[in-house]
Amino acid sequence: MELHKHENNDYGYMKDYVYEVLKKNIIELRLKPGMNLKKEKIAKELEVSITPIREAFARLSEDELVDIYPQRGTYVSLINMKKVEQAKFMREHLERAVVRLACSDFPEDYILKLKTNIKIQEIYVEEENYIKLFELDNEFHKIIFDGCNKGDIWSSIQQLSNHVSRSRILSLAANFNGNELIVEHQKIVEAIQKGDKELADRIIAKHISRIKFDSNKLNMEYPGYFLKQ
Repeated sequence: MELHKHENNDYGYMKDYVYEVLKKNIIELRLKPGMNLKKEKIAKELEVSITPIREAFARLSEDELVDIYPQRGTYVSLINMKKVEQAKFMREHLERAVVRLACSDFPEDYILKLKTNIKIQEIYVEEENYIKLFELDNEFHKIIFDGCNKGDIWSSIQQLSNHVSRSRILSLAANFNGNELIVEHQKIVEAIQKGDKELADRIIAKHISRIKFDSNKLNMEYPGYFLKQ
């Protein structure tokens, strides 16, 4: 196990740093669903004591990213398709509403931010860097929410998206929709610029529907990663 660590530790407490490192590695599938997490190995790699790891495990359990079994150990949770579907439902309804707002009034500097984001996405698709593409995809949608003064809503969506985030990372890694993702982002920006609410609504609905389509496909190809319902 080789964890991806934050280069700069700006966290006030070691337990927060450990939590963020483990969460990032679980979301990005470096720690794979079903993996047994050994406190001693993690402590050695992160050069910390067992205590902050135990505290991080407790928080990750609340996030439903790990399962703690007394006397048996702690395991990375399997991806729960019911949680994926709930996150998709919430995101689809909220994001369709926000993108319609964007068509009515959206700052020009935020349009520039969206276009710049897409250009950088293109670079990482060429490099097949799906982790960066995932981060930029999230940032793209966050820009839309921020431009409509709805940033707190995006933050709330993210708090409930741990399972869908892992599914999306796996999808991008499998190269299901990298270029198509960018094309849809471009169409969303064009619709916002035109102020075409109906077009933007259709595109964003199709865009979000990929979450369920990709998750179902991945569930068949990587059954060991998904919780059996």
